[in-house]
Amino acid sequence: MKPKMLLPMLMLCAGCGQGGDSYEIDIRCQECSNAQVSLWKYNGNGIEPEGLAKMEHGHAVFKGNVAEPSLMYVYVDEAVDYLPVFVENAEIDIDYVWQRPSRSVVTGSQCHKTFSDFLQSYSAYSDKGTGIDKMIENAADNDDTLMMLSLTENLNVLKREEVEFQTQYVLQNITSPVSAYILCSNLMYSLNQRQLGELVERIGPEAGNSSYLKMAQEYLKTMPVDSAAL
Repeated sequence: MKPKMLLPMLMLCAGCGQGGDSYEIDIRCQECSNAQVSLWKYNGNGIEPEGLAKMEHGHAVFKGNVAEPSLMYVYVDEAVDYLPVFVENAEIDIDYVWQRPSRSVVTGSQCHKTFSDFLQSYSAYSDKGTGIDKMIENAADNDDTLMMLSLTENLNVLKREEVEFQTQYVLQNITSPVSAYILCSNLMYSLNQRQLGELVERIGPEAGNSSYLKMAQEYLKTMPVDSAAL
């Protein structure tokens, strides 16, 4: 769902935060002149507004501070989608593609590079899952019960492979805040109590004070000890 542009009182946060490192996001888009650009931040329960700017001669800038690398979203008026960006205290450049935000080029954030590499690999599972869903719909329209059962089993196998891929990705990138994000946003809903506990323990020392990791830790406390993996 697109972020709603209801921010009449929201001003661009220029140099906010107390000292230390800060981020600067430079967005360039010649086809977006005079457009409103909004920055949104993921907070665990959804996204909330972080800043608002206007494209001046195809250029907009956001400045601020983050305590840790954080998932944010860039949205330009009337764009078909928002652009997810992992923001850390660094200079981040975005060559924004208004017609296809997913094809925008983001440089300057190592966390975002790790995140985009994950999304690129993860998309194969999402695309395949979407294809199976469509075939299940066709089988249902044709009252083909056997085909529906077969496709449903294929989908279950794919979901297990997807969880395995994400788990391995987290382990391979254990020192990256992106791993904590993947753990809290996807994996904690797919693993049983033992599996999630092992991952939280592995990622803990490296992720430090990550808010994403804290979400997984809190969720872990609510899980029954004998819960089964999906």
